[in-house]
Amino acid sequence: MRVLFITAYFPPCQYGWGYMRICEQVADGLAARGHDVAVLTSTYQDGPETKPYPVYRLLTVEPDWLLPESPARQFFFGRREREKTAVSSLHQTIATFNPDVLFIWDAFGLSEVMLHQAENQPIPVAYYFANYHPEFPGGYAQYWSSENSQPLMKLAKLPLALLAKALLTAEGKPLKLTYEHTISVSDYVRQRLLGQKLIGPDAIVAPNAVDLTMFNGTPRQPAPDAPLRCLLAGRVAPEKGIHTVLHAMGQLHEKGQLRDMSLTVLGSGTAEYKEHLKQLVVRYGLESFTNFAAPVPIEAMPTVLAEHDLLLLPSEWDEPLSCSMLEAMSAGLLVIGTTRGGSGEALFHGKTGLTFADGNPAALAEQLLAVIENRELVAQLARAGQAEVHAHFNMDVSVARIETYLQELVGLKTAVPR
Repeated sequence: MRVLFITAYFPPCQYGWGYMRICEQVADGLAARGHDVAVLTSTYQDGPETKPYPVYRLLTVEPDWLLPESPARQFFFGRREREKTAVSSLHQTIATFNPDVLFIWDAFGLSEVMLHQAENQPIPVAYYFANYHPEFPGGYAQYWSSENSQPLMKLAKLPLALLAKALLTAEGKPLKLTYEHTISVSDYVRQRLLGQKLIGPDAIVAPNAVDLTMFNGTPRQPAPDAPLRCLLAGRVAPEKGIHTVLHAMGQLHEKGQLRDMSLTVLGSGTAEYKEHLKQLVVRYGLESFTNFAAPVPIEAMPTVLAEHDLLLLPSEWDEPLSCSMLEAMSAGLLVIGTTRGGSGEALFHGKTGLTFADGNPAALAEQLLAVIENRELVAQLARAGQAEVHAHFNMDVSVARIETYLQELVGLKTAVPR
């Protein structure tokens, strides 16, 4: 089987975050199983190519939030030419590689015109969604429909938005994509998209699995007199619920119950929200318990995890399926978190970790107090969580599911006269 991956970012690249890394692992996994693999991606590259399969770096990201030019300028200057180039790159790569299937890995950042062209090729197309992409219009349509939080910018954007929407309508956009064949990161994502009839009925689930060679460790059992080292890792944003953790710790501290515990907040975010968090630290007197640290490369995360006992996942939005949660469980940490979105497919209260209702500091404080008072519970649940991830969320399982789905898709389509 010849599989052409199409994705906005692919290693070596400093952008793309977790989904890019998982895309790479799946591509490597299919190649190791004897399939011919190629990747069509953007021009972003940080380092030499090291893959045994071809990586075509021809695309632009649309809109590209990493550029100094605003999305508005990107829209009005050069967009149509870049769309034509993307379509040309698609046809060129198909002609060169001659794939049996096009595998679009996370459609964010990819030209909707190119995606529409891909769906109209005489080649089956499959999408992988680690998000809710089909719920949103095309990238620029979404940008012009969103509101700016600053009044002056909102006022300045309004006339441009009216003009841009008129241009998009004249161009027949946003284009209607069928998403006929899809793979979702969790059953929650699959059911949510199916319920809105945004994806085809043959959709399957293949979780964003963990690299067990990178994330593996001995489950922790802190000594009774040792501090519990808690970690929050990821975007520092309101929907991540970090404020709830500080409120919970504050409640315990006011009652004299916050002992032998430390918290590291690892990540970046807006200055406004970080300032709010620091004010909470001062309000509750948590300075000696809390440390804010800059994000680290993924290669450094196993070391960071080895220095902690617990991962806190206080998300207050519907996580498709948290990579950081699975990686921490695989590395031997106890996870205490909410089960919004797909997280509840791996995190089960009292079985593979501890859970609490999102946005409820008192409920989280109760779980924190439980592990403060019972260190054996940390090791017990950490072992169970690690076993759950190793059995059901490892890369071999996900690659096998993807392989079977693509093979069936290729077999189905090639049996039909073109």
